[in-house]
Amino acid sequence: TALVKEIAGRTHYLPGKGRVTVSVRTVYGWLRAYRTGGIDALKPRVRRDRGRSRKLSDTVLARAVQLRKENAKRWTSTLIDILRLEGTLDGCPSFHRATLDRHLDRRGASRRRLRVLAKKPTIKMRFDAFGDLWVGDYHHGPLVRGPDGKARAAKLGAFIDHTTRYPVADRYYLAENIASLRDCLLRALLRWGPPKKAYVDRGAVYRAEQLAYSLMRIECKLVHSKAYYSEGRGVIERWWQHADQFENEVSARDELLTLPERNRFWEAYRERRYCQKDHSDLGRPPAEAVAEVSPRPLDPEVARELFLVKEERTVHQKDCCVSVLGRRFRCEAFLRKRRVTVRFDPSDLSFCVIYFEGKRVQRAFPQEVNAKPEPHPDTEEVASSVDYLALLRDEYDQKLLEHARPLAYCELRVDEGFTVDRFVEVVSDLAGLKGLGVSQRGELAPFWETFGPIPEELCRIGTEHAVRLHGRRRHARIYLHAIRTLILAHWRSRPSKEKKP
Repeated sequence: TALVKEIAGRTHYLPGKGRVTVSVRTVYGWLRAYRTGGIDALKPRVRRDRGRSRKLSDTVLARAVQLRKENAKRWTSTLIDILRLEGTLDGCPSFHRATLDRHLDRRGASRRRLRVLAKKPTIKMRFDAFGDLWVGDYHHGPLVRGPDGKARAAKLGAFIDHTTRYPVADRYYLAENIASLRDCLLRALLRWGPPKKAYVDRGAVYRAEQLAYSLMRIECKLVHSKAYYSEGRGVIERWWQHADQFENEVSARDELLTLPERNRFWEAYRERRYCQKDHSDLGRPPAEAVAEVSPRPLDPEVARELFLVKEERTVHQKDCCVSVLGRRFRCEAFLRKRRVTVRFDPSDLSFCVIYFEGKRVQRAFPQEVNAKPEPHPDTEEVASSVDYLALLRDEYDQKLLEHARPLAYCELRVDEGFTVDRFVEVVSDLAGLKGLGVSQRGELAPFWETFGPIPEELCRIGTEHAVRLHGRRRHARIYLHAIRTLILAHWRSRPSKEKKP
């Protein structure tokens, strides 16, 4: 009895409730229960009907489960409203929303069970070597004093190697744009070399075409994390905690720092407070882990052509140049009037890279003022293997003979009435030479003296053939040549035909 009174007279600590006191009757009740059932008798009692629905019928629960599975994102309050509107709750006593939530969870129909409410579980990633994965991001920090003296927000851009947890590049900038990303990434590439993968979020600067083009050239795969899922970049998100502590110290200063001053202080803070301290995942400092890495710096010539802006241009027909931001660059001569792709650095117009049909053609340089034209390359003369003009003449004669093939040369007879005057008249009428000068018509009579007398039919066939090929009112020699070709062919064929019986 004295012990029970002593216990009841003291103040006790109850987890979750704080300081409490108990009565003598309560202590005697606990003692009686312990002597009767042991330690289990002191545990809270469980209702015998636990887990069974007392207010909701099986019909109501089955309908609620069906409605939830039809649309797993529906709120429980929405399910209750649907059940009320369709009359399923008629005659059912009032109940709390948590009651329906509890029964839906036991039947596997809660939003958490259907995996639409809770976040997906995450896993830890581990890589074997330095450069297997770099994680990049931007962190918006406090204000700095800009070059114009005005306060501007500073952005900390960084890339961290996942294996060593070492920041391969980190620096404060005045803007989150492609220029700051280019500077940050080039610092890492020129010091450590290209990684195998670069893992970034879906910000506008990381979705720029210049970034994809640059990483593709150095055989680095660009991977974007899922939108609004920062857990996927947990390595660098955790690192921002050090940046927050640094910025807290910066904010305590009386005056704003300039951007170079901010970077100078950050370099010392990051090295002393992060790189030289043991990392919980590594078990050693990141500086010690990265000391075992052999850097593979990127070639500066390759680095110069990274992050180039892409634009389409047409090469000028006369000077063979393309215009980029008011400066003209000379291209190869065969690119005249061709549509080409020009890649250039807006901050460095000392050169640009020309692509044609998806292939790199050249590195073009600015056109010099008053520069001497480039000399034409000397080409070695090669002896011709064909007499082109002779082939054309033979083809022309062959067509003329094929046209006159229906004429039987061996049966042609010279007409006594077809004289030189008649010859001149026929050729002039067919070829339209009557209105021409005397000099051209004067060539017809000498032709008759050389090759005449000739049949009138042969004269007409040759002249008409020349008219079809060359037209009327041309020089008389054109029509006489056609007639002469038929005469020569007739002479060559006559001996062979006269031998036939």
